[in-house]
Amino acid sequence: MKIYYVRHGQTDWNLARKMQGGQTERNLNETGIKQAEETKNKLQNIKYDMVICSPMNRAKQTAEIIINGKDMPIIFDERLRERKLGELEGNPITEACEKQIWDYPLDYKINGGESLSEFEERILDFLRDIKKKYNDKTILIIAHGGIAKVIKAYLYGKPESGNLDDYGMDNCEIIEAEI
Repeated sequence: MKIYYVRHGQTDWNLARKMQGGQTERNLNETGIKQAEETKNKLQNIKYDMVICSPMNRAKQTAEIIINGKDMPIIFDERLRERKLGELEGNPITEACEKQIWDYPLDYKINGGESLSEFEERILDFLRDIKKKYNDKTILIIAHGGIAKVIKAYLYGKPESGNLDDYGMDNCEIIEAEI
């Protein structure tokens, strides 16, 4: 199965470097809309059979822009919701915090949120499921930066540092992979 994975376009919280998890709804800002339009152009000659997307606004908006003009439904999957960051939602992003919450050995459980192992299991369940159901398909997946970290670890192995923060992804960046 081939996938194209796209992280959603920029939001004001991305720009302000605030923790934006699975409990915070934010819309794309003007830059994010432009990024999604540029991504649409990059993907215009790519044939994919289906689109699976996070149900969160920023991912939905990105998906709608990318597939605008195509007769293709979007399948929304709750497992693609960004990691629940609990009490950290809306806080400034610091290097220390990022290192703590993405550290495999620590498996930090965020108060009111998800541990890394809980989050990773949710994403791996999604990948196993789509691989079983759509093995012969090409799928466009649109979701979040945290999910991209888990997918990169799945594709390339866990980082030598043991910290998924090493696997960042820019807004509207595209990963192409066979899984």
